[in-house]
Amino acid sequence: MKEEKKLIEAALFMSARPMALEEFRTLTGIGALGFLQSTIEELKKEYVDRAIEISENDGRYEMRIRPEYVEKVKQYAQETELSKSALRTLAYISKHDGMLKSDLVKRIGSQVYIDVKELVEAGFVKTPRAGRTTKLVLTDKFRKYFVIQNVPVVPDNSQTTLNQESESSTQEPAPSEQPQIKGEEGEHEME
Repeated sequence: MKEEKKLIEAALFMSARPMALEEFRTLTGIGALGFLQSTIEELKKEYVDRAIEISENDGRYEMRIRPEYVEKVKQYAQETELSKSALRTLAYISKHDGMLKSDLVKRIGSQVYIDVKELVEAGFVKTPRAGRTTKLVLTDKFRKYFVIQNVPVVPDNSQTTLNQESESSTQEPAPSEQPQIKGEEGEHEME
């Protein structure tokens, strides 16, 4: 198999979204889009009798499970894939576990509403009511998915007043207390 075909195959396998020919041009360094398209067509033929296929839609290519196998294997899919925006919001919430959503909106912006909805649906954050707003609390799923060090668990104390919560959510941890998240790619300090 030619090296460029291997690179395209690897990129299709790794990508969580459909890829355009221009991306393959950048990846391989080959400027001829026709050549790249014929290379992808060759690769598609290699997957004809397999459970995985390479499909094209509006000039974008992706590697996926053939529809007839999806129902049988979907329980083995990776549990969660988050948008970059939601991941950034989750990182901020992990530093300020228990903060009010209204405070987060003031600091980050209204995009938070979309991100929090995605994080709740993914099971990383729960949002108990706190007066007229909600509190953003990390879940056990978050703690299991990411290996967390130096992040205290915020107790769900419904007796706490909004002013106390608002004041506590604005405090920054000392540099030595910065949360460490260890994912599949290693340890990263939260900013």
